[in-house]
Amino acid sequence: MKIIRKLIAAVSIGFFSIAAFADAPADAPKKGDGPGHHRMHDCSKVEDATKKAKCEAHQAAMEKCKGMEKEAHHKCMQEAMPKKDK
Repeated sequence: MKIIRKLIAAVSIGFFSIAAFADAPADAPKKGDGPGHHRMHDCSKVEDATKKAKCEAHQAAMEKCKGMEKEAHHKCMQEAMPKKDK
């Protein structure tokens, strides 16, 4: 009788551990306007002039680098963005 209980316990622990380590299904990415499926911000709603200029520069860089692969897109974005003032 003890052997059956141990066997049932071992099998149930095995089944629960499989369920615990199963991968969660990936959700479908949301469709957006920008690369990476993120929506682009509306720069016209920004009130601060410096933030608005930075937003517009970022939008222009995103348009320039649109459709590139991950590494190339990252490098293009770094080159297209204006340099920070120190």
